[in-house]
Amino acid sequence: MTADTLTPNKAASSEVASPAAAPRTAALPHGPGPVVECRGLTKVYGEGDTAVHALRGVDLVVQPGELLMLVGPSGCGKTTLISIIASVLDGSGGTCRVLGQDMLRMPERDKPGFRLRHLGFCFQAFNLNPCLSAAENVAVPLLIGGWRYGKALDRSRELLQQVGLADKADAMPDQLSGGQQQRVAIARAFAQEPDLIVCDEPTSALDSATGEKVLGLIRDMTHSSHRSVIVVTHDARIFRFADRIVAMEDGRIVPLPAASGIPLSIPPV
Repeated sequence: MTADTLTPNKAASSEVASPAAAPRTAALPHGPGPVVECRGLTKVYGEGDTAVHALRGVDLVVQPGELLMLVGPSGCGKTTLISIIASVLDGSGGTCRVLGQDMLRMPERDKPGFRLRHLGFCFQAFNLNPCLSAAENVAVPLLIGGWRYGKALDRSRELLQQVGLADKADAMPDQLSGGQQQRVAIARAFAQEPDLIVCDEPTSALDSATGEKVLGLIRDMTHSSHRSVIVVTHDARIFRFADRIVAMEDGRIVPLPAASGIPLSIPPV
């Protein structure tokens, strides 16, 4: 099955710079091919008459430097798909290659290290540690990756400057607005310079103006650092920030007009 997609008009660039270059853990050589390539991917929960087919032969390709939005109604399989891509859920059949590695065949013991080195995550609920400052929250994946504390804090402060929060580095999460907390989460997602960042409903808890600023920030950091980003969203206000939109329904990739709530044209930013 070939993904039916919509390519929005290119958004005007903002003044947010890319994360500063920093040492990273050993990169996985995967050549010039796609960052993500799913072919005939299926996911079945249960067996027999009670089986639930969450994914029904999904084909999806994500290219380097691409911001792809995955849209569709609740329960259509979006979260299942990105969970398999992120190696936190096993697929049932087909293939799902990330950086050339098949997630369905990767040993469980190798997955945490793979996620740490190559994936970043940005969640709807921010998932900041309430006992850590903004800078310390951003530094968490660096510390887990073996960075020394001082170097990790220096890197996290650089990233907070990139997202416009240099003056909030020592603030605790409960001292930040929702938009500020999401910007901290974005900085954390980019901290290890991952090859792929997965964002699950990053604007659903934000007002429209803040949501657009957050997606503009993700877009600019994506393009300037040539990382790939998958954004799962119901938020039609941010569709215009995508390089490409892929729609899902009932566990399948579907033509865009068949997916509820997807406009046929997207205005420029």
